Amino acid sequence: MGETISEKIIAKAAGKKSVAPSEFVGVRPDLGPIMYAFAANDPPRRIKHTLKNLGIERILHPEKVMIFFDHNQPAKTVECAELYKSVREGVQDLGIKHFYAMKGIGHIVLAEYGLARPGMLIVHGDPHAATVGGIGAFVTNGGRYGSTPDEILATGEITIRVPETLECKVTGNLGKGVMSRDIWQHLIGEIGPDGAIGRVIEYDGPAIQKLSIDSRMTICNPVVFAGAETGIVNPDKETVDWVKERTTEPFELLSSDPDAEYADTLEYDASKIEPLVAAPPDVYVTKTVVEVEGLEIDQAVLGTCAGGRMEDLRIAAKILKGRKINPSVRMLVVPATQDIYINSIREGLIETLAWAGAVICAPTCDICWGRMGQLATGEISISQQTLNIPGRSGSDKAKIYLASAATIAASAVEGKITDPRNLL
Repeated sequence: MGETISEKIIAKAAGKKSVAPSEFVGVRPDLGPIMYAFAANDPPRRIKHTLKNLGIERILHPEKVMIFFDHNQPAKTVECAELYKSVREGVQDLGIKHFYAMKGIGHIVLAEYGLARPGMLIVHGDPHAATVGGIGAFVTNGGRYGSTPDEILATGEITIRVPETLECKVTGNLGKGVMSRDIWQHLIGEIGPDGAIGRVIEYDGPAIQKLSIDSRMTICNPVVFAGAETGIVNPDKETVDWVKERTTEPFELLSSDPDAEYADTLEYDASKIEPLVAAPPDVYVTKTVVEVEGLEIDQAVLGTCAGGRMEDLRIAAKILKGRKINPSVRMLVVPATQDIYINSIREGLIETLAWAGAVICAPTCDICWGRMGQLATGEISISQQTLNIPGRSGSDKAKIYLASAATIAASAVEGKITDPRNLL
């Protein structure tokens, strides 16, 4: 019996010929732990406290530790500025070379800067880091969501449980105005919050192979909402070309065998998927855009780790070119990383979006968790955010609809939720 890509990556990291689902194995991650500074969370201080409790003086592999400062950036308060100063001093004391601030959203920086590469096993506390599964890397939180895997600091190793794999096979072709975010929204609408608990969601099939790397990362990003440990796509020539544009570091292409065994397989025809939204009050309420079309909006948002990629900015610029954003709508555009920001300027995308009336913001997570772009009572937003629960962005009496970049741009033009197929 063959193996899945996830099993192969885990076996490699464990130094074993093969592994099986539900088996507990010790793995040596290629990267990790990866942490981010947020609110009162000071990663270097936590690490120093951990080392003291373990009775050791230094991190065994500081070159594998990464710290991102992508919330409260640029600093919004004196407290944020003080935290930034403390973190920068702390990483220098610990010998941590990989500290990234003002570079953009960490999950995307990992891929864009060539830090995450195909075949890697990465330990990260935030499940949205599954984003890099789009290039064939395996991300795990080691069963300790939100905490630091202490043993990695001391031993370079962590014990994980080998997850089962849920295969999501997508055939056919996406229609005009339909994006990979719509594939995800269709999937979560079908399987719900417990449809992939503890499993890997592996996307494959002809429609997935036709997706850009941006689109592949988009469908891997939110898999935690189905209870999945991570998401992954088998790498191919498109992956190789994309990664080699960003790094000269070596990487290994691992892929699922044709006879790999899956816990379950779901099959979808991309040609039958319409533009969709996640309607309030949570990500599981899937509706077609047609069902909610005409609902007036106050805000439109491109960005967050679930969006703000080149592909998103391109489709938005295509729709907005020669048009103006409705005067009743404020549109915020947040490129996911500094590199994406620069490349979108080179392509003229930022100019097109700005002329249409969009406000361009610095790469940051702050638009997603409501640090900026807050909503007033009764307001409605259409956004690429990861969550749309009440109070996510300001008033708990506001409503957030989650959608693809195409749907968001079309809605910004019309001032109401609009089917993007009408403007393309």
